[in-house]
Amino acid sequence: MSKDKITWFGFRITQKQAVIVFILSLVGICILSMTTWSFVYSIFYWIFEPYDYQDIDYFIRMLVTMLPYYTFFIVLLILCIYSLIRSRRIAKFYSDRMFNQVPVSNGGMFCQNCGNRRVGIEKFCTKCGEALR
Repeated sequence: MSKDKITWFGFRITQKQAVIVFILSLVGICILSMTTWSFVYSIFYWIFEPYDYQDIDYFIRMLVTMLPYYTFFIVLLILCIYSLIRSRRIAKFYSDRMFNQVPVSNGGMFCQNCGNRRVGIEKFCTKCGEALR
């Protein structure tokens, strides 16, 4: 997989958008974890305090009626985790790309006076001292 094809759900996003998606994913995970805890608490309560409920049929009906909510929140949690990981990778890709770019020189690749090869963005030739353009 090429580094140029890093996408978020098939969309190419910028570094700023990746940071925003990262923050929203963190907020989503926090909200979903708090909401999911209320569902999980009811199961723990039934396990540790079973005498409050009449029978196991009530517990099974409760789980079946809550099953769509469980699946919805689990799917949202998976999407948030995916977005968190992917947006972090996209933001890192852009920062790596920004700092690893080779500066482009305005002048030619060789000194106009002696023909010495230019290495970087020097202002003067390292061999003869001529000002480079």
